[in-house]
Amino acid sequence: MPDNVEIRRTVRAISIDLDYAIAFYETYLPTGQDAALIERINRVDFYPAFNVISDSLHQSVIVTLCRIWDTRRDTADLNSLADAFSDSAVIADLGAAGHTVDPSQTSKWLAEVDAVNKSAELAALKRARHRGIAHRATPNEPYNGAARVAQYGDERAIIERTIPLVEEAGKFIGYSYVTPYSDQRRIRRDLATRFWARIPA
Repeated sequence: MPDNVEIRRTVRAISIDLDYAIAFYETYLPTGQDAALIERINRVDFYPAFNVISDSLHQSVIVTLCRIWDTRRDTADLNSLADAFSDSAVIADLGAAGHTVDPSQTSKWLAEVDAVNKSAELAALKRARHRGIAHRATPNEPYNGAARVAQYGDERAIIERTIPLVEEAGKFIGYSYVTPYSDQRRIRRDLATRFWARIPA
């Protein structure tokens, strides 16, 4: 049974990964969606480097989100937190430490974690990670899994569902975030806009 300190460390590790996922996503997004930026880049001779940067950011989004939703026992992820919050002894220990958690809140939180785990979007991102990023799937074997190919928007859908889960996990243990994720997203989006605007025509 993890104690309060261990749970706090896990929440902090996940929150750091979520910070990265947001930063990667908001910086990557204009490179695939901003028509004016893409047109500007296509007119200069260093556009191949731009494409490499865009692809690297995209892969980083996928890898980081998959890390947050890992299922290994030796990793800091939302599923390990779900195991902890499913344990009545852990909940009692949190209460004794001054962090009383309403059982209806944890039930709702656990149900949403389960729903995201079963989502088509997360399955597609994991397929992309396992078969294209972390490993190169052999072209000699057909894919026998059920996950569809990742589509544009899968990353955003998982980020949108991950943020409230991480924030609520923090509330369960009295962990406060220096900057709310809504503000972080706005800041990262603004920084990305300013950065890409400096790419010369």
